[in-house]
Amino acid sequence: MRVGDLSSGASKLANALKQLHIKWDSATDAWHDARAKAFHKDSVEPLTPAVKETLDGLGRLAEVLDRAIRDVSDTDGL
Repeated sequence: MRVGDLSSGASKLANALKQLHIKWDSATDAWHDARAKAFHKDSVEPLTPAVKETLDGLGRLAEVLDRAIRDVSDTDGL
């Protein structure tokens, strides 16, 4: 992983969210009472938009870092 590389961490985060949804779907096969619904509403549902916002932010930050790295490397020869 090179300095300033955010893509591998972002990929891990996206994959973790995907795995959470897979595991949650599996858990609801056996756990489907009021507590399960409350847990989903309070703990699982809020993660999706938060992770998506984080991934969007990481994407924007990665663009800025890439541009900064290019700008600095362009001036190395001066």
